[in-house]
Amino acid sequence: MSLINNDPGHGDDAPMSAINVTPMVDVMLCLLIIFMVATPMMAPAGHDVDIPAGHGKKMTEEDFLYGVISVDKAGNVFLGTLPLSKDPAGMQQEIAANAKLQEDGMVFLQGDQNVPFDRIVDVLVALKQAKISSVGFVAKPDEKSLRGTP
Repeated sequence: MSLINNDPGHGDDAPMSAINVTPMVDVMLCLLIIFMVATPMMAPAGHDVDIPAGHGKKMTEEDFLYGVISVDKAGNVFLGTLPLSKDPAGMQQEIAANAKLQEDGMVFLQGDQNVPFDRIVDVLVALKQAKISSVGFVAKPDEKSLRGTP
Protein backbone atom coordinates (compact mmCIF):
# COMPACT_ATOMS: atom_id res chain seq x y z
CA MET A 1 0.00 0.00 0.00
CA SER A 2 1.34 3.36 -0.94
CA LEU A 3 1.77 6.17 1.52
CA ILE A 4 0.67 8.67 -1.13
CA ASN A 5 -3.03 8.54 -1.70
CA ASN A 6 -3.73 9.34 -5.36
CA ASP A 7 -7.34 8.30 -5.23
CA PRO A 8 -9.41 11.22 -6.56
CA GLY A 9 -12.28 10.49 -4.16
CA HIS A 10 -10.27 11.20 -1.05
CA GLY A 11 -8.99 14.50 0.16
CA ASP A 12 -5.59 15.22 1.56
CA ASP A 13 -7.00 15.33 5.08
CA ALA A 14 -8.23 11.72 5.10
CA PRO A 15 -6.58 9.48 7.70
CA MET A 16 -4.15 6.87 6.48
CA SER A 17 -5.27 3.31 7.18
CA ALA A 18 -1.77 1.75 7.24
CA ILE A 19 0.39 1.36 10.37
CA ASN A 20 4.10 1.92 10.09
CA VAL A 21 5.64 -0.83 12.28
CA THR A 22 9.28 -0.04 11.53
CA PRO A 23 9.76 2.32 14.52
CA MET A 24 8.09 -0.20 16.83
CA VAL A 25 10.39 -3.00 15.64
CA ASP A 26 13.41 -0.73 16.13
CA VAL A 27 12.38 0.04 19.71
CA MET A 28 11.75 -3.65 20.46
CA LEU A 29 15.14 -4.67 19.09
CA CYS A 30 16.86 -1.98 21.16
CA LEU A 31 15.05 -3.18 24.31
CA LEU A 32 15.98 -6.79 23.51
CA ILE A 33 19.66 -5.87 23.21
CA ILE A 34 19.54 -3.84 26.44
CA PHE A 35 18.03 -6.77 28.36
CA MET A 36 20.46 -9.27 26.83
CA VAL A 37 23.37 -7.14 27.99
CA ALA A 38 21.93 -6.27 31.41
CA THR A 39 20.62 -9.70 32.47
CA PRO A 40 24.00 -11.38 33.09
CA MET A 41 25.00 -8.40 35.23
CA MET A 42 21.96 -8.89 37.47
CA ALA A 43 22.60 -12.60 38.09
CA PRO A 44 24.17 -13.44 41.44
CA ALA A 45 27.87 -14.25 41.35
CA GLY A 46 28.86 -17.88 41.73
CA HIS A 47 30.72 -19.07 44.79
CA ASP A 48 34.06 -20.79 44.55
CA VAL A 49 33.96 -23.76 46.86
CA ASP A 50 37.06 -25.85 47.41
CA ILE A 51 35.67 -29.28 48.26
CA PRO A 52 38.06 -31.40 50.32
CA ALA A 53 39.05 -34.81 49.09
CA GLY A 54 37.42 -37.68 50.92
CA HIS A 55 39.87 -39.87 52.77
CA GLY A 56 38.57 -42.74 54.79
CA LYS A 57 39.49 -46.08 56.12
CA LYS A 58 37.96 -49.41 55.34
CA MET A 59 35.38 -50.58 57.81
CA THR A 60 36.30 -53.58 59.88
CA GLU A 61 33.87 -56.47 60.14
CA GLU A 62 33.11 -55.43 63.73
CA ASP A 63 32.36 -51.84 62.70
CA PHE A 64 30.05 -53.14 59.99
CA LEU A 65 28.23 -55.53 62.30
CA TYR A 66 27.62 -52.92 65.01
CA GLY A 67 27.53 -49.64 63.12
CA VAL A 68 25.71 -50.08 59.78
CA ILE A 69 21.97 -50.23 59.32
CA SER A 70 20.99 -51.75 55.96
CA VAL A 71 17.65 -51.69 54.17
CA ASP A 72 17.19 -54.29 51.44
CA LYS A 73 14.92 -53.93 48.40
CA ALA A 74 12.08 -55.72 50.23
CA GLY A 75 12.21 -53.07 52.97
CA ASN A 76 13.74 -55.35 55.62
CA VAL A 77 16.04 -53.50 58.04
CA PHE A 78 19.23 -55.01 59.47
CA LEU A 79 21.79 -53.84 62.01
CA GLY A 80 24.86 -55.49 60.52
CA THR A 81 23.41 -58.97 59.94
CA LEU A 82 20.83 -58.81 62.77
CA PRO A 83 17.28 -58.22 61.47
CA LEU A 84 15.41 -55.34 63.11
CA SER A 85 11.67 -54.96 63.59
CA LYS A 86 9.59 -53.84 60.61
CA ASP A 87 7.55 -51.63 62.93
CA PRO A 88 9.20 -48.19 63.41
CA ALA A 89 8.37 -48.17 67.16
CA GLY A 90 9.87 -51.62 67.66
CA MET A 91 12.87 -50.64 65.54
CA GLN A 92 13.39 -47.56 67.71
CA GLN A 93 13.37 -49.67 70.89
CA GLU A 94 15.85 -52.16 69.42
CA ILE A 95 18.19 -49.34 68.36
CA ALA A 96 17.84 -47.60 71.74
CA ALA A 97 18.74 -50.87 73.49
CA ASN A 98 21.98 -51.24 71.50
CA ALA A 99 24.78 -50.10 73.81
CA LYS A 100 27.38 -49.66 71.04
CA LEU A 101 25.14 -47.34 69.01
CA GLN A 102 24.22 -45.34 72.09
CA GLU A 103 27.89 -45.03 73.06
CA ASP A 104 29.02 -43.96 69.57
CA GLY A 105 25.98 -41.79 68.91
CA MET A 106 26.38 -42.44 65.21
CA VAL A 107 25.42 -45.00 62.61
CA PHE A 108 25.87 -45.53 58.88
CA LEU A 109 22.77 -46.14 56.79
CA GLN A 110 22.84 -48.00 53.48
CA GLY A 111 19.81 -48.78 51.39
CA ASP A 112 19.07 -50.60 48.19
CA GLN A 113 18.53 -48.20 45.29
CA ASN A 114 15.06 -49.70 44.73
CA VAL A 115 13.80 -49.35 48.29
CA PRO A 116 10.91 -46.88 48.71
CA PHE A 117 12.06 -43.61 50.26
CA ASP A 118 9.40 -43.74 52.97
CA ARG A 119 11.11 -46.84 54.38
CA ILE A 120 14.38 -44.88 54.70
CA VAL A 121 12.43 -42.09 56.42
CA ASP A 122 11.00 -44.67 58.87
CA VAL A 123 14.55 -45.73 59.76
CA LEU A 124 15.70 -42.10 60.15
CA VAL A 125 12.75 -41.34 62.45
CA ALA A 126 13.52 -44.42 64.54
CA LEU A 127 17.17 -43.33 64.79
CA LYS A 128 16.17 -39.82 65.89
CA GLN A 129 13.79 -41.17 68.51
CA ALA A 130 16.55 -43.50 69.75
CA LYS A 131 18.74 -40.38 70.20
CA ILE A 132 21.27 -41.32 67.52
CA SER A 133 22.44 -37.85 66.55
CA SER A 134 24.79 -38.60 63.68
CA VAL A 135 23.83 -40.57 60.57
CA GLY A 136 26.14 -41.20 57.64
CA PHE A 137 25.00 -42.55 54.31
CA VAL A 138 26.89 -45.34 52.58
CA ALA A 139 26.96 -45.15 48.80
CA LYS A 140 28.77 -46.89 46.01
CA PRO A 141 31.20 -44.45 44.37
CA ASP A 142 30.43 -43.51 40.79
CA GLU A 143 33.04 -44.93 38.42
CA LYS A 144 33.07 -41.70 36.36
CA SER A 145 33.92 -39.60 39.40
CA LEU A 146 36.72 -41.99 40.32
CA ARG A 147 38.29 -41.60 36.88
CA GLY A 148 37.92 -37.83 36.95
CA THR A 149 35.87 -37.64 33.74
CA PRO A 150 32.63 -35.66 33.57
